[in-house]
Amino acid sequence: MVATILIGLTILVMLINLYYFFSNKQHKESYIHTSLFTKLFLIMTVVTFGFAVIYYLLSFNMDALRLNDETGRRAGNDFWDYLYFSGVTMLSIGYGDMVPMGSARFFAVVQAALGLLLPSAYFVKAFNEMGSHEKEGQGNRSDKKGEE
Repeated sequence: MVATILIGLTILVMLINLYYFFSNKQHKESYIHTSLFTKLFLIMTVVTFGFAVIYYLLSFNMDALRLNDETGRRAGNDFWDYLYFSGVTMLSIGYGDMVPMGSARFFAVVQAALGLLLPSAYFVKAFNEMGSHEKEGQGNRSDKKGEE
């Protein structure tokens, strides 16, 4: 029961962080966008820790991770093992030394998708802002139609 509540709270914190990332804030200091990169780094760190907590809490009710060897023993003796698995999954490294089991598989797929989509969204956002800086002063096409 407690694990379910903590999983819900962890998911809520991660959703709030994801909303914060995608909120429409402009970063016009430079093309490098150190503030946007810092935001991405912090959000990916929080999401990585959040999924590690989810895997850790799932391990109270079932084997969330197993070793990928002949023995197939239970993996995840402490929180650091789950943080390691979460980091490997988030960064799409996928060493294959630990395998998610049961409902942890669903969370691993969601985490891997976020690990790919968050940096992609960062670059799209940065390139869009870079393009808007280059077009400043040229006016909007609809404005030019009105002038003719």
